[in-house]
This record gives sequence, structure tokens and C-alpha cells, in this order.
Amino acid sequence: MKKLFVIRNQNDHYLAKNGGWVDGSHRSAVFRTEHKDVALNELFETNIRDFDLRGEIMTVDMDDKRLPVVEVLNPIEVSLVDATDDMADSLDVDEASDELVHDNPPIDEDHSLNSQ
Repeated sequence: MKKLFVIRNQNDHYLAKNGGWVDGSHRSAVFRTEHKDVALNELFETNIRDFDLRGEIMTVDMDDKRLPVVEVLNPIEVSLVDATDDMADSLDVDEASDELVHDNPPIDEDHSLNSQ
């Protein structure tokens, strides 16, 4: 079985592809590489942004889908309220609906465009 390198911090969370930290329950989000020097460079760059980081490079197995086989040692719990707030922040519903209304010309009852 092939090996991959992942980075785990002092809280038993894994570095994610987006630079954040995940608990490993969504293995596709975990940063992984087949090259130790790439993992070392990523750990170094991550540590520059976070001086309190105590990270380690770990060697893990790769499954048939080329995903790392990692354990969820410290689950990250996200409340439904926090997840909903995050989703609302990422979507501006009012602006999106305004654009849809104003970008489309009015249509008459016979389904032809109204040329106001």
C-alpha cells in the first residue's frame, strides 16, 4: 500500500487543503502529498502564519481512492446555528435576487418580450 504524508497539529487535527484544520472525518479535505519535502515546506509555511502551532508530519496509508487513512482523534463539533450563519455569510441572497429581477426583461402574457 502506498504512503502519504499529512500534517497533524497539537490538537490532533489535520491540515486541510484550504489551510484550515479538519478532524479527518472528511478525508478528501485533508492536505496530503506523496513527497516528504512538500509536506515539510507546507508545515514550515503554516507555522509562519501560526506561531503557536506544534505540528508534525505523519506517514499514513493511502486507500484505493488515493485518500489518506487517518483517525478522527478529536472531533470538531459545529453547531447548526454556526453552520447556518456561515452559509448565510457566504451568500448574499438580497443582492443575488436583485440581480435576477433587474437583469431579466419583463415578459408579456403571450411569452414575448416586452420592449418598454
